[in-house]
Amino acid sequence: MASPQRLLLIDGYSTIFRAFYAIRNLSNSRGEPTNAVYGFIQMLRKLLRDEQPELVGIALDVSRQTFRSERFADYKANRAPMPDDLRVQLPYVRRAIEGFRIPILERAGYEADDLIGSLARRAVEAGYQVVVVTADKDMMQLVGPGVSLYHTGREKLYDAAAVEQDFGVPPAQVPDVLALMGDSVDNVPGVPGIGEKGAKGLIQEYGSLEALIERAPEVKRKSYREGLLEHREQALMSKELATIDTEVAIELDPAALRREEPDGQALFELYRELDFFSLLEELESDGLTAAQRSYPLADDSETAEEWRRRTQALPARRCAAMVGDPETIAVVVAVPGGTPVLADCRRDGLAAAAAATLREWLADAEVEIIGHDLKEVVRFAYRDAEGPGGPPAGAIRARLTDTMLLAYLLRSALRGYSLAEVAFERFQHRVQTPDQAGLGGPEPPLCGLDELRGFAAERALLPAELADVLLPELSASTEGDPGAVYDQIERPLLPVLVRLEDAGVALDVEYLGRMSEELGAEIASLERQIYELAGEEFNINSTQQLGTILFDKLGYPGLRRTKKTKSYSTSAAILEELAARGFDLPRRLLEYREFTKLKSTYVDALPQVVDAAGRLHTRFQQAVAATGRLSSTNPNLQNIPVRSEVGQRIRKAFRAEAGHLLLVADYSQIELRVLAHIAREEALIAAFRDGQDIHRTTAASVFGVAAELVTDQQRRAAKTINFGILYGMSAFGLGQRLGIPAKDARSFIDAYFSRFSRIRGYMEETFQQVERDGFVETLYGRCRYLPDIHSKNRNLRENAKRMAINARIQGTAADLLKLAMIAADRRLASDFPRARLLLTVHDELVAEAPLQEAAAAGAALVEEMEGVADLVVPLRVDLGVGATWYDAKS
Repeated sequence: MASPQRLLLIDGYSTIFRAFYAIRNLSNSRGEPTNAVYGFIQMLRKLLRDEQPELVGIALDVSRQTFRSERFADYKANRAPMPDDLRVQLPYVRRAIEGFRIPILERAGYEADDLIGSLARRAVEAGYQVVVVTADKDMMQLVGPGVSLYHTGREKLYDAAAVEQDFGVPPAQVPDVLALMGDSVDNVPGVPGIGEKGAKGLIQEYGSLEALIERAPEVKRKSYREGLLEHREQALMSKELATIDTEVAIELDPAALRREEPDGQALFELYRELDFFSLLEELESDGLTAAQRSYPLADDSETAEEWRRRTQALPARRCAAMVGDPETIAVVVAVPGGTPVLADCRRDGLAAAAAATLREWLADAEVEIIGHDLKEVVRFAYRDAEGPGGPPAGAIRARLTDTMLLAYLLRSALRGYSLAEVAFERFQHRVQTPDQAGLGGPEPPLCGLDELRGFAAERALLPAELADVLLPELSASTEGDPGAVYDQIERPLLPVLVRLEDAGVALDVEYLGRMSEELGAEIASLERQIYELAGEEFNINSTQQLGTILFDKLGYPGLRRTKKTKSYSTSAAILEELAARGFDLPRRLLEYREFTKLKSTYVDALPQVVDAAGRLHTRFQQAVAATGRLSSTNPNLQNIPVRSEVGQRIRKAFRAEAGHLLLVADYSQIELRVLAHIAREEALIAAFRDGQDIHRTTAASVFGVAAELVTDQQRRAAKTINFGILYGMSAFGLGQRLGIPAKDARSFIDAYFSRFSRIRGYMEETFQQVERDGFVETLYGRCRYLPDIHSKNRNLRENAKRMAINARIQGTAADLLKLAMIAADRRLASDFPRARLLLTVHDELVAEAPLQEAAAAGAALVEEMEGVADLVVPLRVDLGVGATWYDAKS
């Protein structure tokens, strides 16, 4: 006999609320909260996938006015209003349900529970198996023959036996227990004095509420007995309120509840609107794809001569792209709308021919080259002809239209700017993947493969279509001046970065080998000290075991528990606070964590990625940080600690090549100088113009002492305040950082703003702009978009305000550093051709120059960096010269 068909009845609001509280602080690029929608969709997809029901429906409440509120006016009267950031998501939830083609069950005057109960009863009578989906314990009363309950909170399927085991009474007696214990959420009064445990015990003993009331004088416990005698009618009414109505006049229509295939287009539009990119990607795997563009297969040149013939006399507007990563397999070029030409670099002579063609194009001022991430095109063009170090300064005269950088400047709040992400965001077009082209496997694809040619054609032609959309937006933008940022900063910086990346920096691998052994010994010593202080050996990297040691065994104050596991937090912030209170073990743990992280991330890892010449090559990313700062990857050199002893030791491994010295030019307090300029704060301006120690000046103002009487501790506190203001630090945060009460920190902040009143004005002006426009901009017109400023979630709004305060300052500082790189690169190439830039880390530039030219090259470097902008305060650069990065900085 065939198994009975299954009907899934989902308690809508129970599931929505659970999703809302399970995922927090999720919003789309417009700042709209999306956590409840996303969580609900994920829960719904899992239910449908796991349960595979033939029939499904979702029940929703229509309003609070039901037969229960007529019976008892205060029913649900104390329920808190729905959070605003959940309420605004409900229309999207309904759209999601409609997109999955699931019928919504609702009826005025009744709750979702009653609809579910009535449909469940009728479905069982019609021979269906019913699964009720909810996190509401009240609905356990529906469980019985043919009806089970899936509890979304416990992720457990209940039959009658499981209900009795977990709840303490059979399903039919659940309303009796609820009638006694009441329900504060729904304002069901119950019987005063009888809690959950007592209610279950009484119903287990007497069988039902009615039997219990009839025999109330026999109840031994005085408070229970008096409560039952005094509140008899209230108890009976509470049972009415708690009992689900299974007789609602609602028809069971199996055809209407039949599960259908989702509406792919509707879900696609919803996911795109809410920035649910992972769900969009899964639509494709489910056969529901985005709009597709088609491109002609690229012509596959088999010889260098054929390549040269096909790429001659092309119109001035051209496209170029690299195919293959990390080693280039092929180069593809085209004109917009034309047929691309592919050069497979594995064929004899084609790599050199393609590179020569690109160099000719790049040198021609009449040519425009369009591509996505053109830095890799430039690198390829010059890697063989010029040797390491990238293109010579001034060699690139063509206009570079890099759609990755254009997209980044126009919308800095997106999650990423790969060709796939930008094409999808702009056109809802899903690009071919490297796997589809045969590039994802252990072996490269065969030459001439159609999949490879199609992939290459799309890589070449799609950026031209993007450029046709992005360039007009750049010109017409009234938000900042992204066109100027592109033309004056990002585009001219591109070849500079290629030169830095290809030059690399010499690394002393033997030194790091010795350091690895030394650190290993230090880590082993720390392990022994930690075990001794803990009184036993344990897994130091297990946060659970560590929490047990610190807080249960040793009795340290448990400052915070994690939200997810409810276990003690052992984060760095917690350990630092415990260490500040004088506990030795947390201090040793912090050292252990620092040493092990730096050993694995840098000391052991960096020697593995040097080239044959012993030089290390990082990659700088222009389109990652929303502030405009460069990021460093493969490897990331931005996060080597500046002040820690181990970080300084690591810097000793970065060396000048033989006969050269490293020049390390570091902007001094550039963000505070930018703040003084933007805020027009006269006290700061005067201090910088007079060459005063700005932190000592601040300390004198905040602590009310003469500058010469400021202690080192007061200066350190003032430095924390100065930079804390830049990052929107609260009094609580400052107090934590300084180890003082929040009220004392507040007095410091008030004293600071009393002395530097225009900085408060700058902050208020920034708040007003970001709330009005949704973005702030740097002095050079770079926009930082902060959509969360309009979020209904207070935490997201406050975080957006803090970022707004910092974005104008840090973004302007980032622009200044990039302009300085462009100017310094040009000056060194002109006056000191044997010197070259090697690295940039935050506010400093690292260059290399021959011994006899180091002093003059260093002076030129400082001159260019200090003269890059005309602010109301002077830019100051500190120069260090040495054989290693450490020597130059110390």
